[in-house]
Amino acid sequence: MCMPFVWRLIEVMQPRLILCAGATPTQKMINVTDGILKLRGRWFSVKTGASQIPLLATLHPAYLLRQPAQKRLAWRDLLSLRERLDSLAQS
Repeated sequence: MCMPFVWRLIEVMQPRLILCAGATPTQKMINVTDGILKLRGRWFSVKTGASQIPLLATLHPAYLLRQPAQKRLAWRDLLSLRERLDSLAQS
């Protein structure tokens, strides 16, 4: 129900990157039904208006509290995010 507002906010804010934490936001943003463990760590492209925005899927913080061993996967995702941010800063 809130997706039109989310899309409009993205269009107005024009972020350079989007980080989706968890299955639900990731699935809604890229229109898939795969689980978060299959999606996490992967970059997708989201089209809003005339622009393409890179989107990274990662694990939800609540999941990490329940499954502390999975923090290593989330850390890898954050390192990937950092690399992308660094490359954007250089260009």
